[in-house]
Amino acid sequence: MRKPRTLTALLLLALTACTGPSQTEAPIASTTRFEATRFAGPWVMRHALGANAPEALSFEADQDRITALRYIDGTGQTLAFAPAPNTPHRARFSDAEGRAYWVLWVDDGYRTALLGAPDRRFAWVIDRNATGGTDRIEAALRLAKANGYRPEDFTPYQP
Repeated sequence: MRKPRTLTALLLLALTACTGPSQTEAPIASTTRFEATRFAGPWVMRHALGANAPEALSFEADQDRITALRYIDGTGQTLAFAPAPNTPHRARFSDAEGRAYWVLWVDDGYRTALLGAPDRRFAWVIDRNATGGTDRIEAALRLAKANGYRPEDFTPYQP
């Protein structure tokens, strides 16, 4: 009678081991398909997680890398960016305080993007337009969930 219990315990242990880390423990990944000059320019916030998200923003680029984020929502705040240390990824950059900003996804037309941070302190779904693109916005939120964020915690921004 001892063998079925032992076998059951081993099966449960094996199943538990196969589940892996929770979504919030798994590392996030930035996109490898990224062109800074196409990403540069004005964007509007469509959904945000975290404090101090601007309603409108603009990224500045210098050839193949993002150099700054400018809040164009009246605050005038500008964050100068440097490439993220120890990575060849152009879709990863850091501000002067060392806070990471990663482009997790951008659609083929560079109309909608998902930004986040490896510590998940924020996530932004941004778009070139204040309305429309529902399919792309929903795709960005699904990708946020795949990266361990909870889309239900995002605040939607309305024009």
